[in-house]
Amino acid sequence: MVTNTMANNTTIFAHIGSIKQSDGVLRIDIKTMQAVISRSDVPLLLDHNPVDIYDMADIIRSCGCPESVGRAWISRSGKAVMCRINGLRYVSPLAHVKGLLDGTRKYAHVAMILDQGLPMPDGPAACPAGSPAEASA
Repeated sequence: MVTNTMANNTTIFAHIGSIKQSDGVLRIDIKTMQAVISRSDVPLLLDHNPVDIYDMADIIRSCGCPESVGRAWISRSGKAVMCRINGLRYVSPLAHVKGLLDGTRKYAHVAMILDQGLPMPDGPAACPAGSPAEASA
């Protein structure tokens, strides 16, 4: 686990999965799901265009017409592939992903981005003033 401390926020990058190439499709294996970036979207991603991410289970269930579960794009610095899947943020080094496509790598690391400096939605900071949670505290 890598910790990056900037100002009051602590960002933690926790390794949670990998990206592999299978017949031109980028398969994102995360602990809780398997997602894919379609073969036709891979060149668009490398040209710095945002692309859709699909859940493998939805592809099978919907007979090839799934709903998107997230988006992938290249970061502003041009060094990482950023993903947002079901509201969670993931990152993978762009050099590793390009290595997959060149055939020099077997997989690319995927890390989940966790911001520790922000309050959790159910925490005391999420309760408005005068709410019952404040009165009982």
